[in-house]
Amino acid sequence: MLDLGIQKGSKKSTDEYKTKFLNQLKPGDEIKGEIFIGEIKKRQVKKTDIDEFYVIITDDENEQKWICGFTTSYYSDSGNIYGEKGGRVYIFIDSLNHAINNTPLNKENSYSVNFDTFRKNVNENVKEVKVKAVQSWNPNAKACNIEVISAEINDQNNMNSAPNSLVSDNPAVKDACENLKDKKREINKKTIAFELKIMLDNRDITKTEFKDALKELDRSV
Repeated sequence: MLDLGIQKGSKKSTDEYKTKFLNQLKPGDEIKGEIFIGEIKKRQVKKTDIDEFYVIITDDENEQKWICGFTTSYYSDSGNIYGEKGGRVYIFIDSLNHAINNTPLNKENSYSVNFDTFRKNVNENVKEVKVKAVQSWNPNAKACNIEVISAEINDQNNMNSAPNSLVSDNPAVKDACENLKDKKREINKKTIAFELKIMLDNRDITKTEFKDALKELDRSV
């Protein structure tokens, strides 16, 4: 095809998403977006080490990034986390398993889950989830629990390559596409723009490189 320099109109890429947290949700509130599960990290609370991981739900439609923290028992020898019935970890994993595999809800008294397997398979295969905030059984809890209502599985055939219209010589865009491949995420304008923002936040690229990359992205058909 002969390039005539014609550009299709496109929505201006956003350079910032609002970051929100679990304690901002009220029972009945719903979130829909792409899901990413972070690594297990240790944090000290009142001189005691606790294990926790974060689930990040990115709502592109409303330009919001929800960060949901989960405190859990983590056994380094087996790599397993533990969730007891009624707890935040249990409700999330139980409802996610139900949404993906159509398993019965609340059947097990507890869950012991290999975290690396859980994290890898969710990040690689689950594209989007819809979750609902539910009241915690613990009256002293500072935040709601989240229950997965539905989950969309990735189309594996479209995961690993950028459309020809997004192929670019811009170094930052190239790096963003490679990062998305490594994360097994779909490559499109929205995901590239969001990955560029992450790279900027991590100081992998400068503000000038970020702006130039977004301009290049906007010029793509």
